[in-house]
Amino acid sequence: MASVGMTALALIAWSTREDTHYDDFGSAMSVLAGIYSGSLLIFGLGPFVPWLLGILGRNSARLPRVFRPAVRHVGHTSGRTATGMAATMVAVAVATALMVIIPAMTSHGRANYYPNAQPGALVVAGFSAEQAATVRTAIQQELPGSVPIVENVRVDGPGSFLVTTSDRTSQWPGAYIGDQTLLRYLTGNPATPYHEGTAVLVLSDGEEITSAELEYSSSTTDDSSTIKSIPAIIVKAPDPHFGRLFIPREAVLALGFRLEPQEFIIDPSHYRVSVAEQERLDRRLGETAFTELEQGYQAPTEWWYVVAVAILIALAGAPLATRSAASERILLRISGGSAATLRFLVSCRAAVSAACGTAIGATAGCVIGLCLIWPMTASIDWEPTPRAPFETPWPAIVALIAALPVLAAATAVLASPAWLTRLSRALRRGPSAAPEPQEGAPTP
Repeated sequence: MASVGMTALALIAWSTREDTHYDDFGSAMSVLAGIYSGSLLIFGLGPFVPWLLGILGRNSARLPRVFRPAVRHVGHTSGRTATGMAATMVAVAVATALMVIIPAMTSHGRANYYPNAQPGALVVAGFSAEQAATVRTAIQQELPGSVPIVENVRVDGPGSFLVTTSDRTSQWPGAYIGDQTLLRYLTGNPATPYHEGTAVLVLSDGEEITSAELEYSSSTTDDSSTIKSIPAIIVKAPDPHFGRLFIPREAVLALGFRLEPQEFIIDPSHYRVSVAEQERLDRRLGETAFTELEQGYQAPTEWWYVVAVAILIALAGAPLATRSAASERILLRISGGSAATLRFLVSCRAAVSAACGTAIGATAGCVIGLCLIWPMTASIDWEPTPRAPFETPWPAIVALIAALPVLAAATAVLASPAWLTRLSRALRRGPSAAPEPQEGAPTP
């Protein structure tokens, strides 16, 4: 099973390694197949756990003296210990795989993030023409009254309206239409010249255009259209990913169209809306409109909660393996009547079981994570973007592998479970008060 999962992971990674377009369905299926293959790899390693415990038990004499009792008795009870160790292994594999995948997805998402507005701008949209006045009033009441509101308008009425640039290769169905306040918001420069008959392409690269083509028709039943060309200039965008085409509202009104508000924008150069103000405005608007506060790329944080839960499960698996490792009588005999030795033995067993499960799980998790990076960052855009470079957090992964056995040992001692407390009391009362061995416990 493990070999099948590993082979499938390798094939999926190889098939999605290129920076080309992958359709939504194919990309989703690749991710699901990768997760399924990773599960096969993890659970296929399950039989490896008791085998490893047997090897450790037979070769315990070669280990340092302090670990020999723990390793010997953990190895002799492999069937009972395997459950806790397997829980640690699966949890560590999940946590490690996510620690590899999350930074790669974050780097890719940040490099290919395209803002919907200028950084810090508040955009209010999703309202109808009849609700525009109500929405504007709500904005004025919830924000300082002196804050100017920038309008991005849309064409209203029958017919069609499409904007292309002079090279006829770039279509701008979402071209911004407005006045000089909108232009200065898009360029981030209040000195940008505004001409009623000139389009402005706000772009970061060196594309050369001389005009904007306004293609329109006055009827939905008429397939013919008219094209009007207006001159265009290029202005450097303040953000490399913030490319917009601006059309003066006077040029559209001259074609006979009516205009209605599409978005209300708060220019951050005049006033920066806080998150609290956005939330207050959201509550005020309800379902009438929605707001968006452009804060740049926000890395996902939900994944780290899954990593934290997985680490807690891994820590819980070690004491489970320790509790099942041997009977209470065996622990009492090994301790030699010392409560401190008893606790030390319990901590050693927890450390050994956690170390074995962590080593196997971290290895499987690294393999799964490195293979799933490819389908998880595959481009579904028609114009695919290259994958951004990323750094795998190897120091954090190594720290996790090293810290889990130590934390498991500390948890096993400091948690003071009821059975360990009972054994300590029995030691203080004397050997005659020691509990009888459990059924099926191994003999020393």
